[in-house]
Amino acid sequence: MELEYLVSGSNLFGQWFAKEPIIEIFKNITKSCDCDSSTDFNVKYAKLVCMCWSYNIFKWKDDFFVTGAWAGEENVKTKIDIIREYDLSTSELTIVGNDYNLVLLDIKKLKIWILCLKERLQVTSLDLKCECPITLQITQQSDIKIVKAVATNTSFLYLTNMGSVLFGMKPSYLDTSHCVGKVCDIACGYNHYMLLTDAGYLYSWGCGQRLQLGHGDIEYLETPKEVHALAGLKIIKIAAGGFHCLALSEYGDLYAWGWNDMGQLGITTKDEAVQNCNNPISCSLPKLLDIYDENGILVEFNVVDIAAGSRHSVIMLEDTSVWASEYNKYGQLGLSPEKYPTVKCFKKILNCDLHFKLMCGTWSTVLIRNSFSSDT
Repeated sequence: MELEYLVSGSNLFGQWFAKEPIIEIFKNITKSCDCDSSTDFNVKYAKLVCMCWSYNIFKWKDDFFVTGAWAGEENVKTKIDIIREYDLSTSELTIVGNDYNLVLLDIKKLKIWILCLKERLQVTSLDLKCECPITLQITQQSDIKIVKAVATNTSFLYLTNMGSVLFGMKPSYLDTSHCVGKVCDIACGYNHYMLLTDAGYLYSWGCGQRLQLGHGDIEYLETPKEVHALAGLKIIKIAAGGFHCLALSEYGDLYAWGWNDMGQLGITTKDEAVQNCNNPISCSLPKLLDIYDENGILVEFNVVDIAAGSRHSVIMLEDTSVWASEYNKYGQLGLSPEKYPTVKCFKKILNCDLHFKLMCGTWSTVLIRNSFSSDT
């Protein structure tokens, strides 16, 4: 499968195969690149599986390749070779990381390898079925596997195909028995977490100091709590920024809450949209957002995709347009940082093909497309 990547944002460590340190206008980085190992990889056929502040990780064939900062060097493009002694011939692997650790997962055998990036790439291995028993119910199921993993800078969150959630550096079972429906998605910011069920219920927990939990307070929660302000709505997609959250309803409505110091929530009126001069107000409860064009006219198209970075938000509308809001120091909005240092309400930044999928790194925005997809 051939892929196409359109990228804007930070390239300070050479993670996007470009010469400029800041990619301020969306750039197609889909090309072959020379790799620092004996096996080169072609970005056109490599899946982007992890984006961190200083490095990216791509999966090509059965191998993982890191680009950017690695092992004390920058502008690296090399194969990750963590576990030489383990037979991977029958394994199905994925990888997730943060600034301090990288976790390689055998998603079927429930084995993980934790690679400490600060201690000369020291590796610790865990067998989740033995060393970290989840529950008797789960460990007795032979067909369980991990379907998604996300990371904060201090912890990791895992979702299984059975709807179970594992939490922590050394994963343990997170009680979600009170949640309505089967857990189908997870997301996390710097220190807060969200989960979504197939019944459309949204739950959050962790630190609420910057209003990011959406419960109307600043409490810290140890366990998931339903975001009651969204009760009665069916949420179908979630995204977590550093200290803010986005949620998309089945009707294409966008909700946002949390820290809004730079306008990452995109809350505005039609007059403010024209002037780009609103006074950002943080929200402790989810707020339904309206989108206005540069003339202050309400945009009637539904939202179809959402993504969030550290302090920016990106959405796609059903007319294929992409809009972004917030901090733009590294060009992550696809606009000139000099001309648009901040964009305090959602601004159209691109028209693209519906088959593009939105992803955000800490200070970057990526549109990914299967170039063989049709427009139908």
